[in-house]
Amino acid sequence: MDDAPQGADPGDMSRRVLRRRQQLGKSVDEVAAQAGMDPSYLRYFEQHASARLSAGSLLLLARALETTPAELYGALVERPQGRAQRRPNPELRELTGGQCEAHLEADAVGRIVFMSGRGPVAHPVNYVISDGDIVISTTVAGADALENQETVGFQLDRIDEAQSEGWSVLATGRARRVDDPDELHRLSALELEPWAGVDRRTIVRITPTELTGRVIVHEASPE
Repeated sequence: MDDAPQGADPGDMSRRVLRRRQQLGKSVDEVAAQAGMDPSYLRYFEQHASARLSAGSLLLLARALETTPAELYGALVERPQGRAQRRPNPELRELTGGQCEAHLEADAVGRIVFMSGRGPVAHPVNYVISDGDIVISTTVAGADALENQETVGFQLDRIDEAQSEGWSVLATGRARRVDDPDELHRLSALELEPWAGVDRRTIVRITPTELTGRVIVHEASPE
């Protein structure tokens, strides 16, 4: 009953779920009950690459399988970066402005992109969002370099090698050093702590004038 039927197209995560369940000697019904899932959907999920789980359902399923979401995603699989095989029916889509904003607000680390004497450079930075602006903390010299740019970029992305999926967001706009004491006081409540050291205490705001993004999705095979 647990074997995939002919014509099924299990994906990497589907295979890992099936393999882990079999390693534990658990039935579909048993795992589904522990994860609060419908057994028929768990069976379908194990057999079809196009099946999807919410983050909450994946967490419960991982607990039922005595593992972690990262392991089910394949984060621990040793594979040269960028060499995963593409999945069937990939589609590159543009993200809406609202979707780009949601990714920015949900994350905490990105890359600041600007021109230097040697050409374009990208530095990883942690950040916070305030009134739609991207706020970072840097050195005085770093703030000078950013303020002198006509425009800077701020990019972030997430890649799932195992699932051959990912998204990327790029914000472009002007950078402005924050000097006003009242504004600095308000921003201090956001608890922006630079990871790179205590000498990076100069606050810079980037006001996006353009926000774009792309995502790779995989459609189910046409009937």
